Amino acid sequence: MKKYIDSDYKKQLKTNEGISILKSKIAQRFSLYIAGFGLLLALIISSFSIYYEYRDDVSNLNKELMQVEQSIKNSLSQNLWQMNFNGLNILTNDLLMDRDIVYIELFDEKGNLLIKKGNKARKNIIEKSIPIYHQYNGRKIYLGKLDYIATRAHIIEKIKKTALGIIFPIIIFFVLLSIAIILLSWHFIVKHLLTIKDYTDKLHIDGYQGLEIDDLSLERSSDNNSNGGDELTQVVNVINKMHHEIVEKYTDIKFQSLHDALTGLPNRRMIDQIIENLTKHNLDTDKYCALLYIDLDQFKLLNESMGHRVGDKILIKIANRMRTIKGKDFQVTRVAGDEFLIIQSKIAAKKEEAKEVTMKFAQQILSTISENLVIDNNNFKITACIGITLFGIEANTEVIMKQADNALYRAKEQGRGKIVFFVPNMQKLTDRRLQVEQLIEGAIRKDLLFINYQPKYNNQQKIFSAEALVRLRDEDGNIVSPAEFIPITEETGSIIEIGDHIIKKVFEFVRKNRFTIEKSGIKSIGINVSPTQYSSKGFANRVIVFAKQYGIDPHFIILEITEEVIASSIDSVLDVMRKLKKYGFSFSIDDFGTGYSSLRYLKNLPLDELKIDKSFIDDIIEDKRAAGIVKTIIDMAHNLKLKVVAEGVENKKQLDILHLQGCELYQGFIFSKPLAENEFLDKLKTNNK
Repeated sequence: MKKYIDSDYKKQLKTNEGISILKSKIAQRFSLYIAGFGLLLALIISSFSIYYEYRDDVSNLNKELMQVEQSIKNSLSQNLWQMNFNGLNILTNDLLMDRDIVYIELFDEKGNLLIKKGNKARKNIIEKSIPIYHQYNGRKIYLGKLDYIATRAHIIEKIKKTALGIIFPIIIFFVLLSIAIILLSWHFIVKHLLTIKDYTDKLHIDGYQGLEIDDLSLERSSDNNSNGGDELTQVVNVINKMHHEIVEKYTDIKFQSLHDALTGLPNRRMIDQIIENLTKHNLDTDKYCALLYIDLDQFKLLNESMGHRVGDKILIKIANRMRTIKGKDFQVTRVAGDEFLIIQSKIAAKKEEAKEVTMKFAQQILSTISENLVIDNNNFKITACIGITLFGIEANTEVIMKQADNALYRAKEQGRGKIVFFVPNMQKLTDRRLQVEQLIEGAIRKDLLFINYQPKYNNQQKIFSAEALVRLRDEDGNIVSPAEFIPITEETGSIIEIGDHIIKKVFEFVRKNRFTIEKSGIKSIGINVSPTQYSSKGFANRVIVFAKQYGIDPHFIILEITEEVIASSIDSVLDVMRKLKKYGFSFSIDDFGTGYSSLRYLKNLPLDELKIDKSFIDDIIEDKRAAGIVKTIIDMAHNLKLKVVAEGVENKKQLDILHLQGCELYQGFIFSKPLAENEFLDKLKTNNK
């Protein structure tokens, strides 16, 4: 089995064997323990030996002193009876000749000091007193006493010499024993542990990158491997087993770290490697490469409406389709979610030719993606947008990724199934987008969002209702176009929070100006609800809670939704609409005719109002077909008991045609532009005059 190892590994093992024992921590510890144990044992043994010898010497000294006492008692008694001081001096001098006796005092019967000789010792002494008696006429007469001091100094000196004679050989023995044990432990244990340590240092994930590691083996006698081997053999076996598992895990981890778990395609981390390899291998050819950034259209909405399980199946099938695209020198990767990257290499030396080849390749990709998909007996037609940047050998991954992303953003702005090549001025647009994103992020906190109200007029040219339109200003007071910031809120998901904030602001406006609104006679105010907001969890419950919180009659509120909401998932749409409808809210379908128009949807949905998109109204004067479509929509809406609102009415001719066709409500600059709150209230005050 092949593994990963440093090419100098064998040399390192041999070098490790030559490491000095003194540098081995285990050997040092062994030395310390054994030397300490030897010294302690030597001290114990010598202490016992010295103690018993000292005890015997002291006992012998006492016996000798007793013999001396017995030998001089009679002479002392005789000389003291006769008061023979000359004899007493001779006797005491003889006593001091003994090496152990160092001091003598002789007293008479009354305690008077008669003789004092020698030097009084303070340490290691034995003090003795000999009473002196004389026998006279059968009587025992007390004559005095002899006090003397004997020293044990010579015994102590002897013991010191004996101790050295005992301890030194024992220490030498244990030092030699320690060296022997250390050498044996080094040979049989320590050097193998060092080999194991050096080996296990390799057994980590970083150690496997580009290295080949063999199994661990120790240079030992084969006898150690018999009958299952000793403990070291068992440790080696366990380490080798662990090593095999690490290799397998490392291979898996490395693959997983560079590949997408769902589709098995290379992931974002691998893109750097792919581009780096491309630029290296492309040095000789000097041909352009291309980075194609692919994003599936409306996949987020589909994923939320159909569920992530279906969404994952779609992604897997799309990935498999892209793998089978005919062509050469390209690599498919998945960045995240519904985003894929295809890196095409060695296209052409001329930029225009490379652009032409890449465009055909991108069209082939879109064609492959858009082929009918069947998932769980449901048919899906997926479209995608592609942003493309061309690059050469000087490519920087971060830069070209940003360029392709910019191009993709522009493609998605143009609609579904679009292909856009990066051009330098896109960077300015991207910087502006980032600026707007940052503005949106703090819009609620900084109170940068406000509401304008555009009235809807009836045939009597009175305000019948109004539509609440969100506006955004920057911190300098400059107005940001809704066409610029609304799509960004949809993409970033901030539309949910902002949408809820707008609903509450409209409810607060209605509550605050309830008297003026009721006196004006208008029937409703419409609030736009985005597809993302509508499909968010708990949307219906939140709207109901807001209405209760601000004391709003739900019958006064129209929730305006687009055909895109209806197309996402009719069942979930119906559930939300029915819940809100039951509570009293009304519904209007906005921009009708621009999306997934379906009579079946209109028939099933609890709608109250239909708004004809401005694009039809613009052509109603010059284009008879446009006028015919508008007439058809109005008639259809009336048959479905829906009010009809014409959006974008700008002149009297349009108004007259719409009136003749049976339209009831109108919204556009012919009557009023969107108004600030105070301007709208002023209009309402004059509505019934």
